[in-house]
Amino acid sequence: MTTYVVSRTRAWHSEEELAASVECAPAIATQFSEHIRWIRSDILREDDGTLSAHCVYEATSPEWLVRLSEASMLPADSIRPLAVSLAAA
Repeated sequence: MTTYVVSRTRAWHSEEELAASVECAPAIATQFSEHIRWIRSDILREDDGTLSAHCVYEATSPEWLVRLSEASMLPADSIRPLAVSLAAA
């Protein structure tokens, strides 16, 4: 599997919408478990108060991430392969 970053700009209008999305995520993810493994999501607050995310997944192809986004009713503004991951020591 390849590691990808999915950008989801202004995916949620509030923290309540985000919480509802998180609650439904496991049920949706099980449908794609052969092709996708979620690693993490970093949530960002936009200037207008909406919430965006950068989500990191391992997937067999970007097409499966598109299918997951559609099933989750979330935007997938870009799906890009991760080149390098760095962390603070």
